[in-house]
Amino acid sequence: MGNLCSFSISPEPIFSQSFNCIARHTNYVLTSTQELDAMKTVLQELEALRNDVQRKVDVAEREVHIRRLDQVQLWLSKVDASILEGNILLESATNGNKCFSGRCPKNCWATYKLGRKIATKMKEVVSLKGKGSFDAVAERLASVPVPIRPNEQLVGFESALAKVWRCIEDEHVRIIGIYGMGGVGKTTLLTEILNAFASSPQSFDHVIWVSARRNQNLEMLQESIGKKIGFDGLEGARKSIDEKCEEICRLLNGKKYVLLLDNLWERIDLSKLGVPLPNYQNGSKIIFTTRSEIICARMDAQKKIKVDCLDHEKAWELFQRKVGEDVINCHPEIPGLAKIVMKECAGLPLALITIGRAMACKKTPQEWRHAITTLKKCASEFTGMDTEVLSTLKFSYDSLPGDTVKTCLLRIALHPENAPVNKRELIDDWFGEGFLRDHVDIDELQNHGYDIIGTLLSMCLLEVVAKDKQCVKMHDVIRDMVLWVAREYGQEKEKYVVEAGFGLTKLPAVGKWQRAKVVSVLQNNIEEITEEPSCPCLEALYLGDNSRLTIINPSFFQYAPMLRVLDLSHNSSLTKLPADICNLVALECLNLHFTGIKQLPFELRNLTKLKVLDLSFTPTMIPHQVISNLSALQVLKIWGGGCIAQSIDGVLMRGSESLIEEVGCLKHLIFADLSIKSIAALSKYLHFKHLMICIRILSIEDTRDLTSLDVSFLENARNLHELRICNCANLQVLSVKNNLQERRDASTSVSLHNSWMRHNPCFKKLIQLNVELCPILKDLNVLAFAPNLESLNIWCCVKMKKVIGLADNRMNEAIREETEAPFSKLKEAPSQYKQDR
Repeated sequence: MGNLCSFSISPEPIFSQSFNCIARHTNYVLTSTQELDAMKTVLQELEALRNDVQRKVDVAEREVHIRRLDQVQLWLSKVDASILEGNILLESATNGNKCFSGRCPKNCWATYKLGRKIATKMKEVVSLKGKGSFDAVAERLASVPVPIRPNEQLVGFESALAKVWRCIEDEHVRIIGIYGMGGVGKTTLLTEILNAFASSPQSFDHVIWVSARRNQNLEMLQESIGKKIGFDGLEGARKSIDEKCEEICRLLNGKKYVLLLDNLWERIDLSKLGVPLPNYQNGSKIIFTTRSEIICARMDAQKKIKVDCLDHEKAWELFQRKVGEDVINCHPEIPGLAKIVMKECAGLPLALITIGRAMACKKTPQEWRHAITTLKKCASEFTGMDTEVLSTLKFSYDSLPGDTVKTCLLRIALHPENAPVNKRELIDDWFGEGFLRDHVDIDELQNHGYDIIGTLLSMCLLEVVAKDKQCVKMHDVIRDMVLWVAREYGQEKEKYVVEAGFGLTKLPAVGKWQRAKVVSVLQNNIEEITEEPSCPCLEALYLGDNSRLTIINPSFFQYAPMLRVLDLSHNSSLTKLPADICNLVALECLNLHFTGIKQLPFELRNLTKLKVLDLSFTPTMIPHQVISNLSALQVLKIWGGGCIAQSIDGVLMRGSESLIEEVGCLKHLIFADLSIKSIAALSKYLHFKHLMICIRILSIEDTRDLTSLDVSFLENARNLHELRICNCANLQVLSVKNNLQERRDASTSVSLHNSWMRHNPCFKKLIQLNVELCPILKDLNVLAFAPNLESLNIWCCVKMKKVIGLADNRMNEAIREETEAPFSKLKEAPSQYKQDR
């Protein structure tokens, strides 16, 4: 028992520690007003210190290549968070419900937790305040060098490069858009500009290169810009787009920068990106490349510079460089063959480079001839064309707004390479073949068609023909791309059989027709069609512009039940249409423009689905009740070509009274181009009010019994675009009388008359007038009522000394005082009349 030990514990330390703990936790519950005021004071002091440090940072970063220290940025971030959290706690403590004059809280547990948080936050704030003294807030970075990018040696870009540099040096130009078709060298040009900045002294604080991509989001562009200006904090950071925007704006604000944006596919909102807008004060520049002139406009480019394909000399220089002189000169035939191959590239640098590299090991003439054949027949099968060229160009096709525009583009690709296409005829084709069938108004149709052409031009998928601004054409390689896409990227070559302009003397092999959806053999030398191809899938057949074509097999159309479009235009040697055309029960569009067909088959009347019939400049006779039986017709063209007007043995002649009567029975017409060949036919035409509204082209021709013509009736032809008066040997006077004259005479003053002319022109839509072979016609005073006339052609009118020579002084004065005088919009007129405008 002696081993037992004893000890004693004093109660005072235990009591003291317990009391202190209870007191501390009680204080959390009973937070005093003085403690809250102290918290407010410390927060205010911390906020003031934060503002002082931030001001120092802002001042330092105004200098070039100065960046805040990471520890300063970390302290600022913690301070911002701490101030925010502290103010929230103070607000919660102030608004808490208390009793006993604010000393006894209703919910002790909640108040306990709040008090504890306030005490903790107080320690944190005091600690941050103590760490806010910095010897330096920013540091000078090593100068960010202008990046250098590898680049192809420039060939043929000297002019475009000079234009861009002039814009860079022009202080009034801030945003420069460089546009052109895919593969034309826009990126090469922009790279040359970047490298020029790197190799020469420049006054810009930042030179920034950013490559855009289709469907690239704003955040990725922000991160890329952040890297280029020496700030990596944006990449992967948990910051919103707005926060990243603010960081970029802070870093670039007050700086002079050049932003090079390559390959834009859509508008970028620079304010959301964080890039300060270039202006006179900051002297900054933005230069971007795009395939679309529309993007240039949407990006507010003050200067738009188009990069064109290379001319023949520069294209040959680039092609030789890629093939190599040793290959070019290894056989005497190769230089000539090489120029043919080069020509197939049509000056497109990407195609010249790709094909040149592919031919760099071809040292025999046979290999070069095979290359020529492949490029002409199916360019997508040539080595590298699909993966390196056509797939690149396809991005432009994919960016087109909707399937209608794409279908319209494909229709142009059915023409031969480099073939000019008239804009108005193209729009008529689009409508006739069902691409724009939603329109019932001629103006809406024309406007929509021109809008599509404008879109294709701005996307550099079409170009205006230099010698004829009314025509467009498609670049050869763009055409290859469009057909490649239509053929399912080469997997369905039989779907579109396009051998236009190939110099064919007979149709493509019958085996190609079995799966064909579209066949185009436009502009060839086919003389006879003797085949009977089975083409169950064929929807469109283009046989036009085979001027030697004389015979079509009577059974040719028996096996094409799906055919909707048949084009036989410009076949002047074709004099007969097979009667079995009636088997084309699905046919909607029949183009017989400028053929030699002497008489339409009576069986044509069975084509009850036909919506478009073009007989313009085809002097054909039409069996009675053929036209009237084609009740679905929406477009009818029967004008031009010259022939007699009377009906013979149940056959109607173009321009005759009986034919006009049949045309007048068509209730679904949207527009019509018609010839009138007698006074009786003209009277019959005036009888059909709806026909007057539909008329787009009216040709009054070969009417020898006509001595005077009151054209007042044309006021009701509100869609009349072209008027032609031809071979009216006894016509002396064109006048505007009846209601128009009465209303004109009712105007008792020049000002009233001017007002009437401005708001009630007689021929508001008339844009073209042709007057030919009217030897005793003296003037065209009626043109005072055609304010929108653009084209005036006068030929063999020997008595006509002046176009307008009015004796009515009041009328002369009215014309002189008109804001839009006659001929103010005239673009085309015989030179001898221009002085009389």
